[in-house]
Amino acid sequence: MTYLLHLETSTKNCSVCLSKNGQPWIVRQLEDAAGHAGNLTLFIEAVLRTAQLALADIAAVSVSHGPGSYTGLRIGVSTAKGLCFSLDKPLIAVSTLQALALAGKQEQPFNTKKTAYVGMLDARRQDAYVGVYDAEGNTIAEPYFCTLDADTFGKYLAAGYEQVLLSGDATAKYQAMIEDDAIQASSICLPRADHLCALAFAKYQAGDFADLAYSEPFYLKKPHITKAKPRF
Repeated sequence: MTYLLHLETSTKNCSVCLSKNGQPWIVRQLEDAAGHAGNLTLFIEAVLRTAQLALADIAAVSVSHGPGSYTGLRIGVSTAKGLCFSLDKPLIAVSTLQALALAGKQEQPFNTKKTAYVGMLDARRQDAYVGVYDAEGNTIAEPYFCTLDADTFGKYLAAGYEQVLLSGDATAKYQAMIEDDAIQASSICLPRADHLCALAFAKYQAGDFADLAYSEPFYLKKPHITKAKPRF
């Protein structure tokens, strides 16, 4: 039996999951952006205590590595790295947006349409962090920052996808811009640690581990636009 510990702190949801062979098993979580530092280690202790396991029984630690909240990501990644260093266990970095997008897919296990699965996190105003994936989890569009408008996801329909499924806390503001039955929303609002399980287990089996010494959160920053200086 392979036990993996999963940490998700990229948004206001602080979440810890223990999985068995890639399947979610025990979860603890709380929506409280100010409580990540205090709650994360308590949740780790709680899931292990419930499972009657020790930290040494964990095969690896996976962490949602961004994009997302700067503070939240720093707490999650630093905690995961600290555990891995002390236990001599591998670290698995999972894309927050990919996990979010594929969590939406899990709501539609019998969907026969060619679908583009979108993970999108609120970046304030009309902005969002966006990643787009197919049904197998392959990347259609690498995570990027964008200002949402009515045509943001229409290009995927024009490219031959029959449906776009949105997951994340930026979904509501985008749906307010459009009326298109081909662009739907899942019920997934915030990323959770149990969303990491399948992706992390696949990486574990493939030996796809992050570099403990150099791994950093993926801070997807807003593009900086430099205004041209006037010429005299």
